Amino acid sequence: MRSCLGCHKRFPKKQLMKFVLRNGVIKHDSKGTEQGRSAYCCNNNKCLDDFVRQEKKLSRAFRVREDQISTELKDWE
Repeated sequence: MRSCLGCHKRFPKKQLMKFVLRNGVIKHDSKGTEQGRSAYCCNNNKCLDDFVRQEKKLSRAFRVREDQISTELKDWE
């Protein structure tokens, strides 16, 4: 079970989108095979918007300072 950072509801891991931080950029891990710290989000626009806006929670999830994260999502389509 994982929690969505957008709505904070808990879901099985396979029902959520996985994101990883690479070189300060949040990238969608569509295959779920990337190693390292990750964050999860529901696959809907409202949760994605909330996910990107919550810099403090993202920095906590990825264990980095807020200024080390670009909130522009890459490779998530």
